[in-house]
Formats: sequence, C-alpha cells, structure tokens
Amino acid sequence: MRRLLLVTGLLLSSTAAAAPLNPWGAEVGQGVFAVTPFLYVDQTPGFYPLVYGQYGFTDSFELLAGAGATLGSASSFDGIEVMPRYFFNEGNGMCLHVTWAPGGDAVVAPEYHGIFEGDALSLTVNAGWGPVLRPGGFANGTVYALIAPEHYFNEATSVFLEIDPVYDLNDYGDIAVDRLYMELVPGVGTAIADTHYFAFGLALPVVPTFSTDGIYFGAWYSYAFGGE
Repeated sequence: MRRLLLVTGLLLSSTAAAAPLNPWGAEVGQGVFAVTPFLYVDQTPGFYPLVYGQYGFTDSFELLAGAGATLGSASSFDGIEVMPRYFFNEGNGMCLHVTWAPGGDAVVAPEYHGIFEGDALSLTVNAGWGPVLRPGGFANGTVYALIAPEHYFNEATSVFLEIDPVYDLNDYGDIAVDRLYMELVPGVGTAIADTHYFAFGLALPVVPTFSTDGIYFGAWYSYAFGGE
C-alpha cells in the first residue's frame, strides 16, 4: 500500500465532518489493520474528530468502521459509519457506505473507489449516491464525487488537490435552492516506513460562491500494522 489517501464527504451531520479530506485509496491487504483518526477545525471555533478502524479480510475485501463527534461550545455525538469494500481488481473497487446519525436518519450509499498510479503522479476518484432513509420517509439525497490528482516528490512526500463536487437531488417543491456545491482542497501528505501516514489540507468552498467564513482545516494520521 503506497499510503492511505486523504472518500468523499457527506459522512456525518456536523458541517465540517460533512466534507472531504477523507477519500479512501487502495486496499490495505489481507491481515492488515489500520487506525485512522481525523480532525477538522472550522472558524467557530469547532472541532470535529473522526476515528476509523480498517481491516483487510482478504486482499480484495475489507471493512471500515468509524464514529464522529463535535467538540466546542455545544458538544455532540454525530454518528457512526460502516463501509464494506470489495476490489474487483487492483485499485478499482465498490463500497457500500452506511452512515447513521442520532435522530434516526441514515444514508446507504453505493460508492466507486479507484486509484490510478504512475511513477510520480496518482489519481484518486471516488463517486457515489447517498439517499437518505428516515422514519416515515425517503429523500433522494445527493450524488457526489472526489477527484484528487497527486504529485509525489519521492516515495513518501506528496502534494495533492481534491476537487469535491456535490449535487443535491432532493425535492423542494417550487422553492429555488442551490443544487451544486463544490470545495477545493489543496494539501500535503507524507509517510514514514510505509506504516505511519499523515496528511493536511485546507478546504475552500468555491460553489455556489466563495466564502472565507467557510474555510476550514483538516488533518489525519494513520497507523497500519499486521499482514505479511
């Protein structure tokens, strides 16, 4: 595994956690376990920690699970996630991304996860549809993607740019709403001994309008062990 890349957002109910900086890259491999904490910080100031565990049952099938919270003037538990992933060949796989938030809402999102690597360049593409399931109703949710080109200066250190469009499919009747949202996330990543992985990024909302108030910071660290 080259490294765990910084999958599209819409993960949990808090503002910053419902955002990018967490696409999943290539599979970890059979018997490998990874622990990956994330931290988002906005200008409230608010702190949004997320913690994931990831285990490869085979070289093709793995399971990810995580939980997130909001810490600040009002703290809360934001929800849990379960993501079984199956790779039908190296670097191309499908995921069922299940998210539940307190209050009963759940999202069951089929996603495509792909990573394409060259000598110094790589491209991660994640895309999915997240319908919302709630007691007494169903919402069309959103379709979303993450396109993340990345340049490696060496085997460990890289710079990347995430392009994160989200399109709202929900029915609002005759009410006019913004349907398309997009963030750009420039960042840097590094690895130590193919075991410890770090990444940092700055999320910039650009569609429907650019707003400095919406800028936030995200970072993650991942430690992987086990396997052959």
